Amino acid sequence: MHEFYLIPGIAIVIITACDFFYTTVSFNGAGVVARNTSSALAAVFLWVNERTKHRKLFRYSGLTHILTLILLWIGLLWAGFFLLLMSDPGSVVEAGSGSTASALTKLYVSGYTLSTLGVGDYIPGTEGWQIIMAAFSFAGFIFITTAMTYLMSLTSAVIHKRNLSLFIANMGESPEEIVANSHDGESFPGLVNVAPTLREMINKHNQNHFAHPAVHYFYSTSRKESLSVNITNLDEALSIISHIGETPASAPHELRALRKAIDSYLDSIGHNFFTPIRHEINHTPDFQRLKEQQVTLPDTHAAEDYAASVSERRSLLAGLLQSSGWRWNDIYST
Repeated sequence: MHEFYLIPGIAIVIITACDFFYTTVSFNGAGVVARNTSSALAAVFLWVNERTKHRKLFRYSGLTHILTLILLWIGLLWAGFFLLLMSDPGSVVEAGSGSTASALTKLYVSGYTLSTLGVGDYIPGTEGWQIIMAAFSFAGFIFITTAMTYLMSLTSAVIHKRNLSLFIANMGESPEEIVANSHDGESFPGLVNVAPTLREMINKHNQNHFAHPAVHYFYSTSRKESLSVNITNLDEALSIISHIGETPASAPHELRALRKAIDSYLDSIGHNFFTPIRHEINHTPDFQRLKEQQVTLPDTHAAEDYAASVSERRSLLAGLLQSSGWRWNDIYST
């Protein structure tokens, strides 16, 4: 009967510790438990958004993910320690009388030990359990401090994500607007000049996203703060400029490097957060509007040629948009 408690207790403690530390301090993504839990929560939020078309619920997504993971880790660690105590009837005794503790009391003792309270009304029954309970008390302290450090790093990553999104949105709230605002009549210095800064910010967000995957689930309720929307706007603007073929000799390096940064970002998060949507996307830029903005365009079959040239990229961008509750209708009006 004791092994019935001992083996599951050890397994739960090891799995929880590995998942927690891999997620918070490895900077290599999330552990299996954290990743699957976050994916399930994200599916619920996206499912509700799909049926209600009400993005205000998304403002609670990031908070819900973080609280759920912390409570899950605490609950699992508490359950594992409780099972370990249950494996030995004499693991915990009353300080005064020395009588063995009940199962409910052991649940209480395991909780206050992990919280490092150290009340002292119940004590370990043997020297071996003294060492084990001291180790779990120390583990609880490490858990609390590591979780706080992780939350501060995650907060910084979320703020950077929103800054990047607003940076792009300030250039234009649609692909056509970004192209028109960066055009000077002959070339696109507006975009070329900020390309190095944008590339650096995208690369930093890519690393933040890899180190703290929970940053993906901090969805935005507005277009301006949604990185999925604004990265798509920026990528479409780069595709339009490439399709126009007017980029000056000094521009290709900056714009190619910026496009590579976006490629790296899409490749990095595409493995775990979205899948390409491979169907025909009929939305095209408003080339007439660009002509009115004095942007020179190819004379023949501009829309058809454009759609064919970017179909593969659009499948990735469509998956990115869907993973945040957006659609191509939010990029180009139907």
